[in-house]
Amino acid sequence: MPPLSSRVSKRLLLVPLLFLFTSLSLHAVDPVKNLSPRYRHWIEEEVPYIIQSVERKEFLSLKSDTERENFINAFWQIRNPDPRSEINEYKEEHYRRLAYANANFGNIKAQDGWRTDMGRIYITLGPPEQRANYPAARNLRPIIIWFYQSKTPALPTHFYILFYKRSIGEDFTLYSPYQDGPVRLVTGLEAKNDQKNGLDIIKRSLGNEVARTTISLIPGEPVNLNDYTPSLQSDVLLSTIKGLPDNDVEKERLAQRRAARESITTSVFLGSNTAAAQTAIFRDSTGRMTAHALVSYERPEPSIIGTLPDKKPGYSLTLQTSVLTPDGKEAIYQQNDKLTATVGDLEATDLRMKRFGAETRIPLAPGQYQIVYTLTNDLTHSAVRQRINVKVPDPAHTNWTMSSILVFSSKPPMRDTEGKLPFSISGLRFSPQGVQQALLHAGEPLRLVFQLWSRPASPSSREGQKVKIHYVLGSVQSGTEPHQEDEEIDAGSFDESGTLLTGHTLSTEGLATGNYRVVITASDPATQQKAYATLNLRVVNDTLATDLWTAYDASEGNGRGLAIDDYKRALTAMMSGQNDRAISWLQRSIADDQTYVPALDRLVIVLSQSSRYKEVADLTSAHPIPREVSQQTAILISQARAQTGDFKGATSLLEQQLQVQPPTADLYLALASIYEKQGNASRAEDYKQRAAKLTN
Repeated sequence: MPPLSSRVSKRLLLVPLLFLFTSLSLHAVDPVKNLSPRYRHWIEEEVPYIIQSVERKEFLSLKSDTERENFINAFWQIRNPDPRSEINEYKEEHYRRLAYANANFGNIKAQDGWRTDMGRIYITLGPPEQRANYPAARNLRPIIIWFYQSKTPALPTHFYILFYKRSIGEDFTLYSPYQDGPVRLVTGLEAKNDQKNGLDIIKRSLGNEVARTTISLIPGEPVNLNDYTPSLQSDVLLSTIKGLPDNDVEKERLAQRRAARESITTSVFLGSNTAAAQTAIFRDSTGRMTAHALVSYERPEPSIIGTLPDKKPGYSLTLQTSVLTPDGKEAIYQQNDKLTATVGDLEATDLRMKRFGAETRIPLAPGQYQIVYTLTNDLTHSAVRQRINVKVPDPAHTNWTMSSILVFSSKPPMRDTEGKLPFSISGLRFSPQGVQQALLHAGEPLRLVFQLWSRPASPSSREGQKVKIHYVLGSVQSGTEPHQEDEEIDAGSFDESGTLLTGHTLSTEGLATGNYRVVITASDPATQQKAYATLNLRVVNDTLATDLWTAYDASEGNGRGLAIDDYKRALTAMMSGQNDRAISWLQRSIADDQTYVPALDRLVIVLSQSSRYKEVADLTSAHPIPREVSQQTAILISQARAQTGDFKGATSLLEQQLQVQPPTADLYLALASIYEKQGNASRAEDYKQRAAKLTN
């Protein structure tokens, strides 16, 4: 077992503190008496620790066993980490944990181990990474400590769970540093209800490391072993575990997974005319990386143009984009683009004869992802779906490289200085025809555009330098001489971030039908390092359509612009464990829009998880706190103010929350904790009693 004082990242957890005044019993009594034994057993004994409150309520409202069976099947399927597999690893693991709990805790004959504190923790979190057993220490009750490495961002990265036995015949009980304290672990009257004396006894019997755990279950949290000051955050941790299914982070993860994986029940997937998903990554002058996607049909799809509800010709489609973790098992976020417009009769005829492509843009932090695109024709309820792997390079580690190659149409690029539209690159919006691939008739120009990425530097430092670019266009079949071209561009055109937009047009005159490849080589004038990019070109006969018309969602949405983009980048950074980067993106998001509550909520969480209390306090001092901010965020902000010595500001914030929100045990307990730190025992006790009344 690692030292209990090992330094690891500390995370605060944003969930109700009701755990402090409730036991580890099941949910309150539910109307289950009319359920058959099979379904009563399922809801009460099999899934009580993993089912969400809304799911439980929905299940209990069902009228027939057929509905209940369908609900149970859907319940497990949405939690299946790999919906393509017939074996549901989540379900299998859950029932392994349940069986272990019943076999090792509680009364084995009664199979009630799932009811015990140890059973609940084991079923919820799984087997601990390590265990430490202290069965017979001098003057102490039997103690067991489990060490966990969290598998969910709702919990700290590392933490301890401590159990103790009140008496020989009882099961092990979960220990709370705030509600129990060291005196609960000491036998006899030696501690005399004095927590400080109890802590000293534990230090003498088991050492400082175990004593530290009785004050804080979170490694790395500052503690004072010379004076009992319990960790409220440890009880927040225990509360989070108890309410994990209803935790906001877990609810969002499950909702994203449900949205990403549920089938389109009203759609019929097209069989013969499939679509290809092509994605290119481009960088703006501030270093923001954005994926630009084109989901295009291989052949004309006349059904795209139909009759809209107002009886006019037009199109109506939805492009759903789900960003997943690299293994495709967890959804990070999802966005839906609505593509709709009316067209004239002549234009409708023309568009039905062309290929169609849907465009979107996906803000991402550096890393690897799976992206699932689902394009649904809302007029015919038909759809196509594509899943691809995407890697976003890290600008900080980019010395000399090249972006994907975009093939664009003859339509002149348009200005888009804010970069809000798909395929806007360095302030110019291009109409895409393909990414890394192109379909043309012989004689049609091959228009290419791409970015070069270099180290950040002042443009003036590159003046006089030339970037040499070499183009090769040749058949994939051997024996034919490739066409080659060279050009030089001014290196002074790089912006300060080290990004340069350039392009070239290649002729396809005289090319026979077949497959070709374009290879582009760019040489760094300073280091002579070379960067490469390739493109596949297919030249087809004149009977096949090559023209592509596209549509994208140009709506302003909620008008928050970069705030939402940077928030999405923060979500992707957090999922890959890049907390510092996530903080940076969240700070940018708030700088873009100070009233964007989701970014403020997340920023407060991540900063608090890293014990960066001063930054939390400074952040909320510099900007007004929106009334819509979550109650848990308000609690964390007040705790940060208390940590920095601003007790007045801490209590004032929470008491203001009591004026605008219904009182909760969470707020009362948080106020009690702050008043205790101030030494105001009477006010602290008053708020504790108020919290107790709400939980009784």
